[in-house]
Amino acid sequence: MRRLGWLLLPCALLACRDKAADPIRIVAGPSPSDQLTLVPRASLAEYIEISPSESALLLTLSSVERSCEGETAPPVPDSVTLAVRVHLPGGSKLAAGSYPILAAGQPPDRPSALPTVKLRGRRQELQPGGELQLREVNLSPRGSLSGLMKFDFPGDATHAATRVSGRFTAHFCSVNRLR
Repeated sequence: MRRLGWLLLPCALLACRDKAADPIRIVAGPSPSDQLTLVPRASLAEYIEISPSESALLLTLSSVERSCEGETAPPVPDSVTLAVRVHLPGGSKLAAGSYPILAAGQPPDRPSALPTVKLRGRRQELQPGGELQLREVNLSPRGSLSGLMKFDFPGDATHAATRVSGRFTAHFCSVNRLR
């Protein structure tokens, strides 16, 4: 009986492991106060078919608890939100794949991502570099999506280097399709 207990102990420990979200590393500027690790307390998504030729995914990861019904925890001065809008033109539909940030002036004729970081009340759109990789997409009711954020801008003469990296899983609050 004692052997059985030792064999079942690892299974019990794995079943009780923390189900916390994966951390997302954010570097939004050169100072130490612009660098942090976000452990999302809310990971929500919304898919919208705007017209037969355009759709969008809105992905929000936040350090503040939020619900699909719009309920949020009281504001916190050090709260962090990472929002990614995926633009799907030309009849493209949401699917597993890579969604890069397009440089200014590039025609928006292919699917792309636009990430924005809100850090301590300051909002910053990330410069082009890197991509959002969607690995799994389930658009069914109560579905989810998961993937990897690999946004990386090395910096230039006018903009500081930025980076957002990490795995995520988000649950759909709504999937609005055209009939």
